Amino acid sequence: MYDRCLHFVVTVEFFSDKNPFQMTEQMFETQMFLPIFDFENFTYATAIHMKTIQCWIYFLKAYIDNYPETLKCAFVINVPFYFIWLYAVVKQALPATVIQKIRVYGADGWREELLKLIDADVLPAFLGGNKTDPDGNPECNTIVKRGQPIPKSCYMTNERKQLGADFEKLIIPPFCKKEISFEVKEANSTLEWEYDIKSKDIDFSLHFKGETLEPVELIPKQRTDTCYETEKGLFKCEKIGTYTMVLDNSYSWIHPKEVYFRAALNHPKYDNSEK
Repeated sequence: MYDRCLHFVVTVEFFSDKNPFQMTEQMFETQMFLPIFDFENFTYATAIHMKTIQCWIYFLKAYIDNYPETLKCAFVINVPFYFIWLYAVVKQALPATVIQKIRVYGADGWREELLKLIDADVLPAFLGGNKTDPDGNPECNTIVKRGQPIPKSCYMTNERKQLGADFEKLIIPPFCKKEISFEVKEANSTLEWEYDIKSKDIDFSLHFKGETLEPVELIPKQRTDTCYETEKGLFKCEKIGTYTMVLDNSYSWIHPKEVYFRAALNHPKYDNSEK
């Protein structure tokens, strides 16, 4: 996921003006983005995979937070019927102004709409335009960089992680879960956590309980693995009460999970002018 988001940042920065505050209205219009996402080979297994959902939400939130109002519109084409499940989850992280700019199509109807926004001589032929490679190839491989198999020399390796001495070893048997609670006595304290799973995966969630309230799920249960890096999290505790992190292995019938975990509660930092 990190590599995909880094590629996105590099691409957007390359096409963005270094000083947007000096842009005229006409310059701003020409530097707005019209991305086209082709889901023709998007499989069912990929659509329901948690990493896919996390990657898309991270990608979209990073774009919205750092490049607001640069999206002209986005075309999502060749979507299979099960794409709607992924989109329903991702939409929850998007403001209404962005959702209005997203156009979703199946196999038909999008070529005509693209030509309303992009000149036919600029739009590649495989997307319904007239532009081809110098050799006549409609795929326009000279300007459209497609994904390719990653060489094995570039594969990530699961090297042994160097964990700090403050990590606590937890053994969570099948059908069981481990709860780690913190009593927050100052509003706006910050709860941090980090954990590493020796093998396989585990469910993580965060809950809150006030003095008179029923328990509330703050971070829904999500299955995580730490094959290549530790899982880290940060949460601002806006209310006083009990915050409970849950490492849940109740879905496993056979495998216990060995987890190395650490967490800390940091008191809020106040500006001297506010005292």
